[in-house]
Amino acid sequence: MVTIYKELEQFGISDTVVKIYMALLKKRELSAMEIHELTGVPRSKIYEIAQRMMQRGMCIEKKRGRSKKFQAVEPKRVFDNLIRESKAELVRKSELAEAIVSELSPLYDKGLQNTDISEYVEIIRDVPSIHERYVDLVRNSKFEILGFVKPPYTHQRGGKKLNQQEDQEITKLSTGLTIKGLYEYECENIADFELPHIERCIAAGEQVRFMKKLPIKMYIFDRKFVLMAMSNGESSTTPLTMLVVDHPALAAASKILFDHLWENAMDLDALKSILRKIYG
Repeated sequence: MVTIYKELEQFGISDTVVKIYMALLKKRELSAMEIHELTGVPRSKIYEIAQRMMQRGMCIEKKRGRSKKFQAVEPKRVFDNLIRESKAELVRKSELAEAIVSELSPLYDKGLQNTDISEYVEIIRDVPSIHERYVDLVRNSKFEILGFVKPPYTHQRGGKKLNQQEDQEITKLSTGLTIKGLYEYECENIADFELPHIERCIAAGEQVRFMKKLPIKMYIFDRKFVLMAMSNGESSTTPLTMLVVDHPALAAASKILFDHLWENAMDLDALKSILRKIYG
Protein backbone atom coordinates (compact mmCIF):
# COMPACT_ATOMS: atom_id res chain seq x y z
CA MET A 1 0.00 0.00 0.00
CA VAL A 2 2.88 2.38 0.74
CA THR A 3 4.11 1.81 -2.83
CA ILE A 4 0.72 2.78 -4.28
CA TYR A 5 0.77 6.02 -2.26
CA LYS A 6 4.25 6.90 -3.59
CA GLU A 7 3.29 6.07 -7.18
CA LEU A 8 0.15 8.21 -7.02
CA GLU A 9 2.16 11.11 -5.63
CA GLN A 10 4.22 11.07 -8.86
CA PHE A 11 1.07 12.23 -10.66
CA GLY A 12 0.89 15.31 -8.47
CA ILE A 13 -1.73 13.80 -6.17
CA SER A 14 -1.37 14.86 -2.54
CA ASP A 15 -1.30 12.41 0.33
CA THR A 16 -4.70 13.67 1.52
CA VAL A 17 -6.32 13.13 -1.89
CA VAL A 18 -4.83 9.64 -2.06
CA LYS A 19 -6.38 8.78 1.34
CA ILE A 20 -9.82 9.97 0.23
CA TYR A 21 -9.66 8.23 -3.16
CA MET A 22 -8.55 4.93 -1.56
CA ALA A 23 -11.41 5.16 0.96
CA LEU A 24 -13.93 5.76 -1.86
CA LEU A 25 -12.58 2.80 -3.81
CA LYS A 26 -13.14 0.50 -0.84
CA LYS A 27 -16.63 1.75 0.15
CA ARG A 28 -17.99 2.85 -3.24
CA GLU A 29 -20.01 5.79 -1.85
CA LEU A 30 -19.27 7.88 1.20
CA SER A 31 -20.59 11.04 2.79
CA ALA A 32 -18.26 13.75 4.03
CA MET A 33 -18.71 12.52 7.58
CA GLU A 34 -17.90 8.94 6.59
CA ILE A 35 -14.80 10.08 4.73
CA HIS A 36 -13.72 11.99 7.81
CA GLU A 37 -14.22 8.94 10.04
CA LEU A 38 -12.25 6.65 7.70
CA THR A 39 -9.37 8.97 6.82
CA GLY A 40 -9.06 11.47 9.65
CA VAL A 41 -9.20 14.35 7.15
CA PRO A 42 -11.01 17.31 8.78
CA ARG A 43 -14.63 17.45 7.63
CA SER A 44 -14.31 21.18 6.90
CA LYS A 45 -11.75 20.43 4.21
CA ILE A 46 -13.39 17.42 2.60
CA TYR A 47 -15.80 19.39 0.38
CA GLU A 48 -12.99 21.60 -0.92
CA ILE A 49 -10.75 18.60 -1.63
CA ALA A 50 -13.64 16.68 -3.22
CA GLN A 51 -14.29 19.60 -5.60
CA ARG A 52 -10.66 19.45 -6.78
CA MET A 53 -10.93 15.67 -7.17
CA MET A 54 -14.05 16.07 -9.32
CA GLN A 55 -12.22 18.62 -11.50
CA ARG A 56 -9.48 16.04 -12.06
CA GLY A 57 -11.99 13.28 -12.81
CA MET A 58 -11.25 11.24 -9.69
CA CYS A 59 -14.72 11.20 -8.14
CA ILE A 60 -18.30 12.27 -8.73
CA GLU A 61 -20.94 13.72 -6.43
CA LYS A 62 -24.34 12.10 -5.98
CA LYS A 63 -27.33 13.47 -4.10
CA ARG A 64 -29.26 11.19 -1.81
CA GLY A 65 -32.23 13.30 -0.74
CA ARG A 66 -30.80 16.17 1.23
CA SER A 67 -27.42 14.53 1.71
CA LYS A 68 -24.45 14.30 -0.63
CA LYS A 69 -22.38 11.23 -1.35
CA PHE A 70 -19.09 10.97 -3.16
CA GLN A 71 -18.23 8.06 -5.43
CA ALA A 72 -14.84 7.00 -6.82
CA VAL A 73 -14.35 7.00 -10.58
CA GLU A 74 -12.95 3.80 -12.09
CA PRO A 75 -9.10 3.82 -11.82
CA LYS A 76 -8.58 3.36 -15.58
CA ARG A 77 -10.69 6.43 -16.33
CA VAL A 78 -8.87 8.37 -13.60
CA PHE A 79 -5.46 7.66 -15.06
CA ASP A 80 -6.61 8.30 -18.61
CA ASN A 81 -7.68 11.73 -17.37
CA LEU A 82 -4.40 12.27 -15.50
CA ILE A 83 -2.34 11.34 -18.55
CA ARG A 84 -4.34 13.72 -20.75
CA GLU A 85 -3.84 16.38 -18.10
CA SER A 86 -0.06 15.70 -18.03
CA LYS A 87 0.18 15.86 -21.82
CA ALA A 88 -1.73 19.13 -21.91
CA GLU A 89 0.56 20.55 -19.22
CA LEU A 90 3.64 19.39 -21.17
CA VAL A 91 2.35 21.11 -24.32
CA ARG A 92 1.69 24.29 -22.34
CA LYS A 93 5.18 24.23 -20.84
CA SER A 94 6.78 23.49 -24.22
CA GLU A 95 5.05 26.50 -25.76
CA LEU A 96 6.05 28.64 -22.80
CA ALA A 97 9.67 27.43 -23.08
CA GLU A 98 9.78 28.31 -26.78
CA ALA A 99 8.53 31.80 -26.00
CA ILE A 100 11.12 32.25 -23.24
CA VAL A 101 13.93 30.95 -25.47
CA SER A 102 13.00 33.40 -28.23
CA GLU A 103 13.26 36.22 -25.66
CA LEU A 104 16.52 35.11 -24.03
CA SER A 105 18.52 33.87 -27.06
CA PRO A 106 19.39 37.39 -28.32
CA LEU A 107 20.79 38.20 -24.86
CA TYR A 108 22.91 35.03 -24.91
CA ASP A 109 24.21 35.77 -28.42
CA LYS A 110 25.12 39.29 -27.38
CA GLY A 111 26.90 37.95 -24.31
CA LEU A 112 29.08 35.70 -26.45
CA GLN A 113 30.39 38.78 -28.21
CA ASN A 114 31.46 40.28 -24.88
CA THR A 115 33.25 37.31 -23.33
CA ASP A 116 35.54 38.36 -20.51
CA ILE A 117 38.99 36.75 -20.73
CA SER A 118 38.70 35.97 -17.02
CA GLU A 119 36.08 33.36 -17.91
CA TYR A 120 38.76 31.03 -19.28
CA VAL A 121 42.08 32.44 -18.00
CA GLU A 122 43.12 32.36 -14.35
CA ILE A 123 46.26 34.24 -13.28
CA ILE A 124 48.16 33.04 -10.20
CA ARG A 125 51.18 34.96 -8.91
CA ASP A 126 52.04 33.66 -5.42
CA VAL A 127 53.92 30.39 -4.97
CA PRO A 128 51.59 28.74 -2.37
CA SER A 129 48.57 29.33 -4.62
CA ILE A 130 50.41 27.94 -7.66
CA HIS A 131 51.28 24.81 -5.70
CA GLU A 132 47.69 24.37 -4.46
CA ARG A 133 46.22 24.90 -7.95
CA TYR A 134 48.60 22.34 -9.46
CA VAL A 135 47.66 19.73 -6.85
CA ASP A 136 43.96 20.50 -7.44
CA LEU A 137 44.32 20.08 -11.22
CA VAL A 138 46.10 16.75 -10.74
CA ARG A 139 43.42 15.58 -8.28
CA ASN A 140 40.60 16.38 -10.72
CA SER A 141 42.21 14.96 -13.87
CA LYS A 142 40.35 12.05 -15.43
CA PHE A 143 42.63 10.42 -18.00
CA GLU A 144 45.87 12.24 -18.89
CA ILE A 145 48.47 14.73 -17.69
CA LEU A 146 51.36 15.90 -19.88
CA GLY A 147 54.13 18.00 -18.34
CA PHE A 148 56.99 20.16 -19.57
CA VAL A 149 58.95 20.15 -16.29
CA LYS A 150 61.66 22.74 -15.68
CA PRO A 151 62.66 25.39 -13.11
CA PRO A 152 61.59 27.51 -11.38
CA TYR A 153 59.68 25.21 -9.05
CA THR A 154 57.05 25.89 -6.40
CA HIS A 155 59.06 23.68 -4.04
CA GLN A 156 62.59 24.31 -2.84
CA ARG A 157 64.83 21.24 -3.15
CA GLY A 158 62.10 18.82 -2.19
CA GLY A 159 60.28 19.28 1.08
CA LYS A 160 56.58 19.24 1.93
CA LYS A 161 55.29 20.74 -1.33
CA LEU A 162 57.18 18.25 -3.51
CA ASN A 163 55.92 15.40 -1.34
CA GLN A 164 52.32 16.61 -1.69
CA GLN A 165 52.65 16.86 -5.46
CA GLU A 166 54.30 13.45 -5.67
CA ASP A 167 51.67 11.81 -3.43
CA GLN A 168 48.82 13.20 -5.53
CA GLU A 169 50.47 12.10 -8.78
CA ILE A 170 51.07 8.57 -7.46
CA THR A 171 47.47 8.37 -6.22
CA LYS A 172 46.16 9.27 -9.69
CA LEU A 173 48.55 6.82 -11.38
CA SER A 174 47.07 4.05 -9.22
CA THR A 175 43.64 4.78 -10.74
CA GLY A 176 44.92 4.26 -14.30
CA LEU A 177 45.56 7.91 -15.18
CA THR A 178 48.33 8.45 -17.74
CA ILE A 179 51.09 10.85 -16.68
CA LYS A 180 53.93 11.68 -19.06
CA GLY A 181 56.70 14.01 -17.89
CA LEU A 182 59.22 15.67 -20.17
CA TYR A 183 62.03 16.95 -17.91
CA GLU A 184 64.72 19.51 -18.59
CA TYR A 185 68.02 18.12 -17.32
CA GLU A 186 70.36 21.07 -17.79
CA CYS A 187 69.78 22.38 -14.27
CA GLU A 188 71.69 22.05 -11.02
CA ASN A 189 68.90 20.22 -9.22
CA ILE A 190 68.46 17.27 -11.58
CA ALA A 191 70.96 14.97 -9.86
CA ASP A 192 70.25 16.31 -6.37
CA PHE A 193 66.58 16.07 -5.35
CA GLU A 194 64.86 15.91 -8.74
CA LEU A 195 66.14 12.52 -9.89
CA PRO A 196 65.02 10.57 -6.77
CA HIS A 197 61.56 12.13 -7.14
CA ILE A 198 61.45 11.15 -10.82
CA GLU A 199 62.49 7.56 -10.06
CA ARG A 200 59.70 7.22 -7.47
CA CYS A 201 57.17 8.45 -10.01
CA ILE A 202 58.52 6.05 -12.65
CA ALA A 203 58.14 3.19 -10.18
CA ALA A 204 54.49 4.24 -9.72
CA GLY A 205 53.85 4.22 -13.48
CA GLU A 206 54.75 7.67 -14.79
CA GLN A 207 56.31 7.77 -18.26
CA VAL A 208 59.40 9.98 -18.33
CA ARG A 209 61.83 11.38 -20.87
CA PHE A 210 64.48 14.11 -20.80
CA MET A 211 65.74 17.00 -22.91
CA LYS A 212 68.64 19.36 -22.34
CA LYS A 213 66.43 22.44 -22.65
CA LEU A 214 62.68 22.87 -22.80
CA PRO A 215 61.05 25.91 -24.44
CA ILE A 216 58.43 26.38 -21.73
CA LYS A 217 57.22 25.20 -18.33
CA MET A 218 53.71 23.89 -18.90
CA TYR A 219 51.23 21.15 -17.99
CA ILE A 220 48.26 19.88 -20.02
CA PHE A 221 45.36 18.31 -18.11
CA ASP A 222 42.83 16.09 -19.92
CA ARG A 223 43.52 17.97 -23.18
CA LYS A 224 41.42 20.82 -21.79
CA PHE A 225 43.27 22.80 -19.13
CA VAL A 226 46.75 24.28 -19.66
CA LEU A 227 48.88 25.43 -16.71
CA MET A 228 51.53 27.69 -18.24
CA ALA A 229 54.45 29.51 -16.63
CA MET A 230 55.33 33.11 -17.44
CA SER A 231 58.76 34.29 -16.25
CA ASN A 232 58.65 37.35 -14.00
CA GLY A 233 62.24 38.40 -14.60
CA GLU A 234 65.10 38.87 -12.16
CA SER A 235 63.68 42.05 -10.61
CA SER A 236 60.48 40.37 -9.46
CA THR A 237 60.00 39.18 -5.88
CA THR A 238 58.32 35.97 -7.11
CA PRO A 239 59.98 33.56 -9.57
CA LEU A 240 57.02 33.04 -11.89
CA THR A 241 53.41 33.72 -12.76
CA MET A 242 51.20 30.81 -13.79
CA LEU A 243 48.23 30.97 -16.13
CA VAL A 244 45.48 28.37 -15.98
CA VAL A 245 43.73 28.39 -19.35
CA ASP A 246 40.50 26.47 -19.94
CA HIS A 247 40.84 26.17 -23.71
CA PRO A 248 40.76 22.79 -25.53
CA ALA A 249 42.22 24.28 -28.74
CA LEU A 250 45.26 25.62 -26.86
CA ALA A 251 45.59 22.26 -25.10
CA ALA A 252 45.47 20.44 -28.44
CA ALA A 253 48.19 22.70 -29.92
CA SER A 254 50.33 22.26 -26.80
CA LYS A 255 49.98 18.49 -27.05
CA ILE A 256 51.31 18.57 -30.62
CA LEU A 257 54.44 20.33 -29.33
CA PHE A 258 54.73 17.85 -26.46
CA ASP A 259 54.44 14.82 -28.76
CA HIS A 260 57.08 16.22 -31.11
CA LEU A 261 59.59 16.83 -28.31
CA TRP A 262 58.75 13.50 -26.67
CA GLU A 263 59.75 11.60 -29.81
CA ASN A 264 63.15 13.28 -29.78
CA ALA A 265 63.81 13.03 -26.02
CA MET A 266 66.01 10.50 -24.17
CA ASP A 267 65.10 7.92 -21.56
CA LEU A 268 66.38 7.65 -17.97
CA ASP A 269 69.30 5.32 -18.80
CA ALA A 270 70.60 7.76 -21.40
CA LEU A 271 70.30 10.63 -18.91
CA LYS A 272 72.21 8.73 -16.22
CA SER A 273 75.02 8.07 -18.71
CA ILE A 274 75.29 11.82 -19.34
CA LEU A 275 75.19 12.64 -15.60
CA ARG A 276 77.99 10.19 -14.89
CA LYS A 277 80.15 12.02 -17.41
CA ILE A 278 79.29 15.38 -15.81
CA TYR A 279 79.47 14.48 -12.11
CA GLY A 280 81.58 11.32 -12.24
